Amino acid sequence: MARPKSYNRAEVVDRVRDLFWKHGYQGLGIRAIEEETGLGRFAIRTEFGGKEGLMLEALASYTGDTDTYVHQVLRARDDTEAIVEILEGMVTPHPETMRHLGCLMVNTSVENAALDSGPLRDATNKHFDTLRDEVAALLIRGLAHGKVRIDVDPASGAEFVKGAVIAAMVLNRAAGDASGGAGFISEAVRTVRGWAETGQADLLGEAANTSH
Repeated sequence: MARPKSYNRAEVVDRVRDLFWKHGYQGLGIRAIEEETGLGRFAIRTEFGGKEGLMLEALASYTGDTDTYVHQVLRARDDTEAIVEILEGMVTPHPETMRHLGCLMVNTSVENAALDSGPLRDATNKHFDTLRDEVAALLIRGLAHGKVRIDVDPASGAEFVKGAVIAAMVLNRAAGDASGGAGFISEAVRTVRGWAETGQADLLGEAANTSH
């Protein structure tokens, strides 16, 4: 018998997001989704597009949170300390996060290497590309405002930050600890802080001297 539509879609998606985060895409079966959400198999298939459809909505929910707590912070700043705050936040335990499970996007990307789902790949790639683009845009603003060293390449720097985030989340997941990647991030932070402009005139002077 079909279950009446008495559920809140956003609440169901957030619940499923956390289940996928904990168990992984392959580890979470349809029966478990039914039991944990109260949704029937028919509703999962017809209203959410099946398990993959639910996963895509879960990833969209995750991206929405990332936009609020990461992307908007980067968009509002032009200094490297904004990047530092994001990186350190990735390995800072917090009661309302599941950082000890790593990152849902990273976990899904790793799993999808075997699954080879185009829609899941597109969702995870878009997520990481957005982070990269926001970091690059911040560095470009920092260069324009004299807050980032003139020898810093925004594209390369952004790829570095993207890689650091992914690596830290893998380390967190492997350790089962929200601070599992802390040692790695401390070195990444050292690098990012080195991009800050501490004397634009000195760098220009060095460049002029080496050209003679």
